[in-house]
Amino acid sequence: MTDSWTMHDLRDALDKFERELRTAGLTDNTVTTYIDRADRFLRYLSGDYTPGR
Repeated sequence: MTDSWTMHDLRDALDKFERELRTAGLTDNTVTTYIDRADRFLRYLSGDYTPGR
């Protein structure tokens, strides 16, 4: 069985992940590193990001 995720589901999960990172007391720079890279990948999936531009 495979799960199916919509872009909305993925965005919600990323928001939840960010909240959990902040609750865990990670520094702003660490949170940014985790979230920025994941956000960039979601933008790539949705066609809103082109590598190298």
